[in-house]
Amino acid sequence: MRAASKLWRRLSWSVRPPVLALGGGGARGFAHIGFLEVLEREGLKIAGIAGTSAGSVIGSMFLALGSSRAVIARWREAFEKDVIAEIPTFGEDEDHAADHPLLQAARKFRDRVVISLAVNRSTLVDAEALERAINFLVPDVSIEELGLPFTAVATNLVTGEEVRLDHGPLRRAVMASSSIPGIVPPVDVDGVPLVDAGVIAEVPVGAARAMGGRVVAVDVSAPLPPYREGKLVLETLMRTGLMTSTLLRECQLRDAQIVVHPEVGNVLWSDWSQFERLVERGRVAARRLLGLAPVVAE
Repeated sequence: MRAASKLWRRLSWSVRPPVLALGGGGARGFAHIGFLEVLEREGLKIAGIAGTSAGSVIGSMFLALGSSRAVIARWREAFEKDVIAEIPTFGEDEDHAADHPLLQAARKFRDRVVISLAVNRSTLVDAEALERAINFLVPDVSIEELGLPFTAVATNLVTGEEVRLDHGPLRRAVMASSSIPGIVPPVDVDGVPLVDAGVIAEVPVGAARAMGGRVVAVDVSAPLPPYREGKLVLETLMRTGLMTSTLLRECQLRDAQIVVHPEVGNVLWSDWSQFERLVERGRVAARRLLGLAPVVAE
């Protein structure tokens, strides 16, 4: 992008602040913090935030706590106090180890364990674990009390419809948007079971557009991995689901005026240990968007 067009982007941003659509992606959502931090440092205002899953967590924290610095401090404290629950993961093997006989046997055993859990349990993580984390991270306020418009996007588990939570208790809305199907239980809101909107609106561009104005979408999803023969049945099923969600996400992103893709796709969605690295990836993406010089480490 030419320097002149980047200057024009900054000027138009200042004149007409956009609504941010912060996408879901588990730990990859930490990049949203770095992105918001750069906007804050550059004095670039926003008109509101729509968030899905991790995007709803980070967006709500930013508006409720008042700064990216406060968000970073709260997350660091959460890690120090072991507030964030460990989530079982599977289907994420390293390519270079795929053909080792012992590792193949281990992967088969792993899949049997996961299938057993899926058959005998409704979710892998108790609702209390998610509620404990959200209560620690997100202040106990209503959405109406935030300084800017905010929408947490969830999915109606009965009808499959997108649900936009833009009023009422903030924590409840964020919990509903963050309830990953099969990982944690649905959240009841007004008698309706709600789950993570990543199924139908991984990056909530539609909700952001409904809030008015231009939309800047920040997509922290993982790309569709290269196809490899010999995949296990469970991983093949997962891949077919990813194909559908990838096509839907790409279609929805076309309605955003600006789409930002922080380089986070190679990080597992449950790898909380990558916090500092992912926040930095968000900073890099924001600086690139705004035409700012990279920060040179001392």
